[in-house]
Amino acid sequence: MGAQKPTSSDAKRIEQELRDTVAMLIAGCEALDVDLAFGLFWDSPEFRMIGMDGSLCDYATYVRDNVDYLSTCTSFELTTIDDEIRFLGPGLAIYSWIYRAEATLQTGERDVFENAAATFVFEKLGGEWKAVYYQESALPPKRTAGE
Repeated sequence: MGAQKPTSSDAKRIEQELRDTVAMLIAGCEALDVDLAFGLFWDSPEFRMIGMDGSLCDYATYVRDNVDYLSTCTSFELTTIDDEIRFLGPGLAIYSWIYRAEATLQTGERDVFENAAATFVFEKLGGEWKAVYYQESALPPKRTAGE
């Protein structure tokens, strides 16, 4: 790839910053705290997201849909299986994330997403890494009855 790559020490620092940013998403989802969970996304009309069902949506729709889903949960757990970071240029990177998600719903049912994947395009904006584009892939969750 012809992307301008950062120096080795800068790359390590940026990789840690991006992993810390995604860790905030994980912590926010697990705390059912939507402000913490979705603060990494660029609140702009230019933000785009492709959902697990192939739909294209904007920032407001993406956040609303997640707030709606998380409001039905009593707990939510995300586990990173693997990740990879590629640099596209100064202040621009792709973060690929493979994860498992498990939600316990207020009904007692559980939704389990095995081997879900997400791709973030991060840009350094105003000194912070923001996801300016986001795509998720997963099979529909396995829903199990409450215990």
